[in-house]
Amino acid sequence: MADITQNFSVLSKALDLRSQRHQVLASNIANADTPNYKSRDIDFKSAMQSALAGRSDAGSLAMMATAGGHLSGNGTSSPGFLQYRSETQSAVDGNTVDMDVERAQITDNALQYQILTQLISNKFQGLRSAMASSQS
Repeated sequence: MADITQNFSVLSKALDLRSQRHQVLASNIANADTPNYKSRDIDFKSAMQSALAGRSDAGSLAMMATAGGHLSGNGTSSPGFLQYRSETQSAVDGNTVDMDVERAQITDNALQYQILTQLISNKFQGLRSAMASSQS
């Protein structure tokens, strides 16, 4: 039973991180025309290792203040796996969002999310089948 719980825990953490990465990528796209905006991304491998190791910063992303008068949000600091993406191009206004890269990354992330949901669905189907066969 511990193996089942552990499997679902790992898949759940991966889904959470994929969801958070989607938010970061969507933020990049939303700020494509914002002067001096720097494109960010989540280092999924490091974040997943951190989550599996039980570190507390693995499941939350800090809010980013873009102006001095903004509120700080919930007071959490930015986790180490949220990083600025290396510049492939920089606009005259200092914005580093490359829409082609962002579209490719968000599509890949969505595909990975769908794969994880299918894995979870298959695990539940296997459990249902096992319970149904044991009742027969």
